[in-house]
Amino acid sequence: MKYRLLRIIALALFIISCDGDDEFDPDTEQRMDFDKFTLVTPLNWSRFYPQGTDGFFGGLTNNQDTLYFDYGVFSFSSIDDIKRDSETISYQELRIGGYSSKIVLEKRAGEIDERFSLYTDKKDGENLNRIYCYDPLEEELVKNIFLSHKFK
Repeated sequence: MKYRLLRIIALALFIISCDGDDEFDPDTEQRMDFDKFTLVTPLNWSRFYPQGTDGFFGGLTNNQDTLYFDYGVFSFSSIDDIKRDSETISYQELRIGGYSSKIVLEKRAGEIDERFSLYTDKKDGENLNRIYCYDPLEEELVKNIFLSHKFK
């Protein structure tokens, strides 16, 4: 009985902590709506959409770090295909917004800079999102933006 109560309390605390992810401080942060997903960023970040792309592609920047997103079936094949390899510096598997995700720092052949990426996948064959940046100045801030990702 005692262990059952502890399990219920642990589950309740987990659920409460997950609900807190939806909260942000409107005095210092903003929720950016990108039609298919949202991100929480500091107020000094702004979004952009390049001209002439053939998919749902865009980005956000604070004029120091720039994050790009590539959303949809052509962004990557599947979360299961994202694996550690010889180019991987750090690799983390987790669930973000309830979906399978991976955060990867890598030095890819042919690229000058390290690439810091979030891969997240609803596993429905359509809703895949890759958000990435090169050599972030504030890697922890960028990771927190990744962690705020919510599919709509």
